[in-house]
Amino acid sequence: MRVYKLLLLFLIFFGMFSCKEEKQDQLIVEMEKKNAMAFEKISKAWVINIPPQSPEVQMEISKWKEWQSFEQDLKQKPKASISAFKLKVEALQKKSDSLHLFVPAKFNEPQVRSRIIAMQTKLQALDTYFSLDIVPQDKVERLIKELNQEIMAFYSQCEELIIKNKIPVEDGEKQLINALDTTRHAKNMDFDELERKQIQDKTLKK
Repeated sequence: MRVYKLLLLFLIFFGMFSCKEEKQDQLIVEMEKKNAMAFEKISKAWVINIPPQSPEVQMEISKWKEWQSFEQDLKQKPKASISAFKLKVEALQKKSDSLHLFVPAKFNEPQVRSRIIAMQTKLQALDTYFSLDIVPQDKVERLIKELNQEIMAFYSQCEELIIKNKIPVEDGEKQLINALDTTRHAKNMDFDELERKQIQDKTLKK
């Protein structure tokens, strides 16, 4: 009788364990199906639009090797699976973190740097979504569109800076800049030292 009870308990435990494993297998299959569907839609949505640029912007951007590499990686689309997209986005997010360190002098202004930060934010959000067991395809598609908008805004700011630098400075503006520079210089002067020099000069003249 005791052996029968032990055997019954074993069968119940084995049955529960088998059911649990079966449910886990079903969840994995379901997750893979959803991610396969998400991959198809995300793959279609992953179209990165690089706007046409003026020759001046093209010349400056061509010198910026870090941006060139980042942009090239952005345009390349993973073709294998959702896992390939996960690795891709993670690498892009890491690469974008150092872009601000190498901005060309002509574009090294707050408005351009803010656009780079905005792109980094979108890539961080993408990285978060791709790290989930089931990738939310609709949210990823929305972020791809927003990332394209930030790229457009980045190039627009670069163009604006080039145009701004072409505008000749008026004579009155030059005088104002010189006056401001003189004022700044005066603020940095050591007036105690200046007074000592004046006293010393008067003493020598006597």
